[in-house]
Amino acid sequence: MAFLSFDHGAVVYGATPVENMFLLEYLPVAPDDCLRVYLYARLLCCHPELGGSVSDVARALRLTDEAVEDAFRFWEREGLVKRLTDRPPTYALLPMRGAASASEMDQQYYQFRDFNASLQRLFGDVILHGEVAIPQEWVTVFGYTVEAALKIVEYGLTVLRLSRRTPRATLRKLDNVAREWSERGARTLADVERMIAEKSGDMRMAEAVLKRFGLRRRPTEDELALARKWRGWGFDTEAVLAACGETTKASNPSFAYVDRVLEGRYLQTDANFAALRDVLRELGASALPTPETLKRYAAFLEAGFEAATVTAAAIALNAQNRHRFEDLERLLTQWAEKGLFRADAAEAYLQRQRGLQAEMIELLRLAGSDRTPGLADIALFEGWKARFSPEMLHLAAEQARGKGAAVGAIDKLLAAWEKEGVSTPEQARARRERPAKGFDNPALHYEQRPLAGDGGELFTDLSKYRGNGE
Repeated sequence: MAFLSFDHGAVVYGATPVENMFLLEYLPVAPDDCLRVYLYARLLCCHPELGGSVSDVARALRLTDEAVEDAFRFWEREGLVKRLTDRPPTYALLPMRGAASASEMDQQYYQFRDFNASLQRLFGDVILHGEVAIPQEWVTVFGYTVEAALKIVEYGLTVLRLSRRTPRATLRKLDNVAREWSERGARTLADVERMIAEKSGDMRMAEAVLKRFGLRRRPTEDELALARKWRGWGFDTEAVLAACGETTKASNPSFAYVDRVLEGRYLQTDANFAALRDVLRELGASALPTPETLKRYAAFLEAGFEAATVTAAAIALNAQNRHRFEDLERLLTQWAEKGLFRADAAEAYLQRQRGLQAEMIELLRLAGSDRTPGLADIALFEGWKARFSPEMLHLAAEQARGKGAAVGAIDKLLAAWEKEGVSTPEQARARRERPAKGFDNPALHYEQRPLAGDGGELFTDLSKYRGNGE
């Protein structure tokens, strides 16, 4: 097979044909060595006697073999060259886009032709190789548009000032950025531009803090995350730099110290700070309000709860020795389902719950238990009251005494009564007095053999019962 040849469909317009489209699109932007290799390759297609290998091209153009191979890979990504074999390498020059219809395989192989060409232009003279698969995955796996993926690379090279000389390392770093933004829902060019605007603001703020500390380096990802948090709290760069003045009290000024200063200032300006502090005290929690719990407390109020309702829920939980903020959220979720948003409605509900709790405590004492029922127990008790009379419940408690956990024993007995149709105290007592039906084991019904000997000796002549197996 010839080292180089024109692909079927390419049109030859002269001794060394070069399309005007090539001169207009690639001559201004393609790397010099790549241009030299491509033009010489077109010459060899017409005059194969001038060279038949990569080494011949390298010798003629005074390049290394590696530079020639890089150039062919470049034109492969541009969609103007197709590799035919690997050992030895042979290629076919393809027509410019639109000059001929490509096969289905070619269309699939070169689906990223324009994308790869745009990537190559961003990196300039540094030839890209297999690392182009990294941004291609942003499109095929993460769902980015081609324009959005290219914008991420441009952002990395211009704003983050990542190196063009090490494209693989640069694209790997940007892969983390692409993943993070994808998880936040970025897909389109507009999405990426919005993320860049946010990130740029974070970068400027973090760089300003580093400069104030006298540090000449790039912000770390953790420092950028703190800057993003401060901006989310509503602080601008001037306010953050003012907080840096507080770091003179620390031996080692740091972003973490600034974060504590800003958190304190943010909490003091929150209108719900005092109210949440009181709620946490009523809950019996030792923690003070944080920006996160303030946000969650504000969500209670936005859902329609009165502040006094939230406080009442905290008091109720503390009485049950439950002190976590998550318990408060769960209880308020249950109250929302019951429509208990107003403080008076919540207080009426709690009053009823306290009455049910007192009744159940009395019932558990009859069963020999001194435990205090919780919310789940009271809900179970309400179900019992809806199905059985108070006399039946007292009788069930008495009969469950000494049969394990009182609540479980009572519930099991009531379920059995319900299944058997026991609905009166007389039926319940009669059921208890009935002897339990034992299990009749048929294996015990065998013929008893008499003892051998006159004196009732405990001896049996086993030879009489010997079977065929001896």
